[in-house]
Amino acid sequence: MKRSRIVLLLPLVAALLIQPACSVGRKAVPQSDIDAYEVGEDVFDTKILIASRDSDFKVEVARRIGESLQGKPVYVRFIGVDQLENEDVSKYTAIIVMTRCIAWGVDSTTESFLKKNAELSTLVVLFTSGDGAWKPDMEGMSFDAVTSASVLATADSVADEILEKVYTIIDTEA
Repeated sequence: MKRSRIVLLLPLVAALLIQPACSVGRKAVPQSDIDAYEVGEDVFDTKILIASRDSDFKVEVARRIGESLQGKPVYVRFIGVDQLENEDVSKYTAIIVMTRCIAWGVDSTTESFLKKNAELSTLVVLFTSGDGAWKPDMEGMSFDAVTSASVLATADSVADEILEKVYTIIDTEA
C-alpha cells in the first residue's frame, strides 16, 4: 500500500521540481479581471487602454484615472488583462496595465504581454505587492513601472503617479 502512494505522488513531485518554485504560486492562484467599460468618445485622437486585474485597490485606481480623464478629449477603454491579447495596441496613445506580484513574479498573461511589447514606450505598468517595493526584471524593456502595496488609502496618489506618466506619454506623442 505504501508503494502505491509513492507511485501516485511521484508525478506530482516531478512536476513541482520541473517548475521553478516561484512560478508554481503564480499558476496556482488565479486572478480575475475587471469588467470592461469606456470613458469618453472613440472619436478622440488620444486613446488610452487600461487593462487590470480585479481587486478593490486596482478598481479604485482605475476609477480615479477614468474620473480624472472624464470631460477631456480622451477615449479610455478599460479591459481585463486576459483581453490584452485581443487588442491592437498600436491604436492607443498610452497603455496602462495593473497587475499584482505573486510569488516574486507576474502572471503568465501579463508576462507574455510585456515580453511581446518590450519596446513599447507608451506603456505604464502598476505592480502591486505586499510592501509595494517589488519590480520585475525589466532589462530590455521600455515601459515605466509604478509599484505599490494594495492600500485603498493610497489609491489617489497611485492614480496621480500613473497619470503623471501617462500625461508625459501623451505630450510626447502630440
